[in-house]
Amino acid sequence: MNETADANSQILLVAIIAFYWAMLGSWSQLLSRWNDERAKRDAASTRWDGSTEHTSSVDTPQNALREIDPDFDLAAFLDGAKRAYEAILQAYADSDIQALKRLVGPEVLEEFEREIAGRRDRQEMLQLTVIVTREAKVVDAFKEDGAAEIVVRYVSDVVSVTRSANDAVVAGDPRQIVEVIDTWTFACEIPSTQRNWILIATEGE
Repeated sequence: MNETADANSQILLVAIIAFYWAMLGSWSQLLSRWNDERAKRDAASTRWDGSTEHTSSVDTPQNALREIDPDFDLAAFLDGAKRAYEAILQAYADSDIQALKRLVGPEVLEEFEREIAGRRDRQEMLQLTVIVTREAKVVDAFKEDGAAEIVVRYVSDVVSVTRSANDAVVAGDPRQIVEVIDTWTFACEIPSTQRNWILIATEGE
């Protein structure tokens, strides 16, 4: 009985080890493929103007911006993008849906409304102060379906505090400045002469 049990245990141990190595081999292959794909994406990246990184292999942001408008004023656009960034964050913190409707697209508005509704249901208040937007740079630009899209990466210093109905701090620290990095995508219709840029996507780091 004991010899049989020992033999069975050894067989089970060998099977477990074999299974482990098989899984490890599969994971290594998957990781290798992932690294290969990431290397291909990195190789497609192109630097331009010394401050903006492009992640598309089709076109550079500089050329795309020229196609949008041969006289495209990048400095003026980024100045407006910085002001829009701070205005949108403030409207979100203040639960100002009407202001958000003028600045963001339907999908972003839906997400903001959901978060604002959640704060209201929890009877919480968000206090947000953008101390300074230290960096705003274009990292991608392209045309798609008759619209121009420009992707901007922001680096800002923010104080963010969420308080409960009795003014207790639920999240954040009113005495701490936090570095926030966001990547936002703005879009406008190319035939438009107003160049009314709307926020259509957000991503944080």
